[in-house]
Amino acid sequence: MVLSEKPKQRNLISLTPLIDVVFILLVFFMLTSSFVEWKFIDLGIGEANALPLDQTSQSLITVGFDQRYTLNEEPLSLDEIAYRVKNHVRQQPDHTVLIKPVNDLPLQQLVTVLDAVGEVAGPKLSLLKDEH
Repeated sequence: MVLSEKPKQRNLISLTPLIDVVFILLVFFMLTSSFVEWKFIDLGIGEANALPLDQTSQSLITVGFDQRYTLNEEPLSLDEIAYRVKNHVRQQPDHTVLIKPVNDLPLQQLVTVLDAVGEVAGPKLSLLKDEH
């Protein structure tokens, strides 16, 4: 007598719930992660005419349109300004750097200057608003 057994059927594992769980975890970690390192520059904001400019203890950087920069009314590139400010701060640790942007200056141009000069100026960095 030949008995034939029916082959056992294997239970199939559905991948759909597993994929759903993976996507939920992916979305969760994407939303809770921060990939940007925020840097803050502490600025004192004052009137341009309230602070007298003493050439030996302060540097005035004027930021104009089209990447035009001046250091104490001398037109220079941003790299030259950062180099000179670094030398001033090295010689005089209490050297103050004042940054004065023109009115309606694009924010990105001001942030570029603050980033370049803020690293070398240290805590003695102030932003002046134009009196016009």
